[in-house]
Amino acid sequence: MIIALFVFLLLLFLGLIVAVVPGLLVGFAFVAVSGKLSFAARVSLLVALAVGTAALWLCLGETASVLLPLAMLVSFLATLASGAMFLGLEARKRRALRHPAPAWQSW
Repeated sequence: MIIALFVFLLLLFLGLIVAVVPGLLVGFAFVAVSGKLSFAARVSLLVALAVGTAALWLCLGETASVLLPLAMLVSFLATLASGAMFLGLEARKRRALRHPAPAWQSW
């Protein structure tokens, strides 16, 4: 009985990885490719891309499956979170310094 529980948890963990990893990669790739667009366009396209990755599960899985909405939700959230994280990191890199260094050093 305990072995069956461990096997179930292992399969659940592997299924979670299968649902999350493609979303993370798509979110990262989108931010890497869409550098020339405005921020509003990037965010709206990221949300549309996250909806698209979640909708792909309808083609891959059985529509009457109990876990299909969960897989769609996990994929949507992974894509959205990954894209938002990389957008934030990119925005932090572009932000100017608040206290610029002086033109000359007073040593």
